[in-house]
Amino acid sequence: MTMFDEYSDLFSSKVRLRIIAALISGPKDFTTLKKLTETTDGNLGKQMEILLEAGAVHAEKEFIGRRGKTVYSLTNEGLHSFKEYVRLLEEILEKEGTKE
Repeated sequence: MTMFDEYSDLFSSKVRLRIIAALISGPKDFTTLKKLTETTDGNLGKQMEILLEAGAVHAEKEFIGRRGKTVYSLTNEGLHSFKEYVRLLEEILEKEGTKE
């Protein structure tokens, strides 16, 4: 499996792409990410689990009184992986453009 294949597996979901795009500007809580990605609790939870397992995002539980909320942030590894994925996509597009 190539690096492009690995990155494609991680970033191929439009919800995961929206999550990464949202987190590039800074940490977000679950509720905010749900609104930005326009998805369900269950789907967002599943996509976050995939990104967490890959090390692309970090989760931190915060408590305000008795209520807890999870805040997610993009890891350095996640940002690097995403930038590398974009670079590889651009490389493919450049190669395709020279075939004409």
